[in-house]
Amino acid sequence: MIIEENEFDKQIEDLLNKEKTARLANNLVETLKVTKQIAKLCFDTKQYSKFNELIISLSKKRGQPKKAQIELVQMAMVELKTLAINQKLEMIDAIMKVCEKKIYLEVEYARCVLMLTQYKEDDNQIADAAKILQEVQVETYGSMDKREKLEFILYQMKIMIKKQDYVRLFIISKKIEPKNIEDDKIADLKIIYYSFLVMYYRHENNYKETAHAYSKILESLHKNKQLEATKVDFNFRIDYNTILENYAMYTILSTYSEEKQKQLQSLVSTYKYGLEALPNLQQLIQAFLGSELISTSPQSHNIQAAEIFDENIENNQQRYVDFRRQLIHHNLRIFQIYYDSVYLNRITELIGISTQELEEEICLMMDQKLLKCKIDRIQGIVEYQLKKNENDVLQEWGENVNKVLNLIDLTSNLIKREEELFL
Repeated sequence: MIIEENEFDKQIEDLLNKEKTARLANNLVETLKVTKQIAKLCFDTKQYSKFNELIISLSKKRGQPKKAQIELVQMAMVELKTLAINQKLEMIDAIMKVCEKKIYLEVEYARCVLMLTQYKEDDNQIADAAKILQEVQVETYGSMDKREKLEFILYQMKIMIKKQDYVRLFIISKKIEPKNIEDDKIADLKIIYYSFLVMYYRHENNYKETAHAYSKILESLHKNKQLEATKVDFNFRIDYNTILENYAMYTILSTYSEEKQKQLQSLVSTYKYGLEALPNLQQLIQAFLGSELISTSPQSHNIQAAEIFDENIENNQQRYVDFRRQLIHHNLRIFQIYYDSVYLNRITELIGISTQELEEEICLMMDQKLLKCKIDRIQGIVEYQLKKNENDVLQEWGENVNKVLNLIDLTSNLIKREEELFL
């Protein structure tokens, strides 16, 4: 329907007068009817600039009902889908001005921010997109659907990765409680969330947390293989075998602990059939769980094709170095099991590293409290059985005395109980 400009202005003026009369009379039904007519007239005549002015001015009118503002914004949100990009951006800006700092319009405000940010992202204005997006705290929005809220936070994380702002990425990740995404209905969002965490921890070279994130992805894939179709940005592969391999490799790369050994044992038992498709990885895990010396040459384990060593992923060279270090550390722990003392040159001969590197790795393990030993450079010997100082001997004696006294006390109580029953 085409209306001449002066006629359009006249109709808008008449409708505004009706709106004012209805609003001041507190006639909600009539106010809603008139505001809808104003919006429809603007949309039918494609007077979008005029509508942008009107929606802002109407929202500021004294006594304007919340319902009228909500209806106008919702009609505008529907019309947005039909607009060209420039008109869409202008209307988004107008809607955001109306919605700002209004709890009853917080969802629409978040959606407008998301649309604006997506446009900025497509235009490669990542810094501007991040600045707009990070100011929205959707985790406090009670009226927003759980899935939509999670998608919004994940999009915030995605933009921070693109901006390479890893500090803010970590802060945003804390908005999602892990227990809140343990739901099969949102398993795809869980995979995306932990994929982004993998990128963060991988950047930080935090192998333990990277392995944990991969384990969560693997749990979901193990339950439902169809989730492999989940799309994640940044060329992150959601493939069962790749995720299993990465989980195992990052666990191996992490510093030795009892927890690490339990994780490897659990991995072998839980994903037994999956590991059969990765025989080289299976052998490597068994070697780390065993009590025998293994080769310290990464090439000999035939895992160079693993994704963690991919040149396209940052810090790949550092992971290669750390993998070799874990091979060396495993062997040094094995020596501690079988020897009270051993010559340095014998160790270097058996595991194929230089004396200088051996001393450096022993010192590192001692610093991390992974090894208790002493290097005698003059004799060229590593002594694993160290003499205890006076304080250690006294403390051990005290602990043993306490154990004996506790046993005596327990025995005495049991004897008294028997006497009471039978005497």
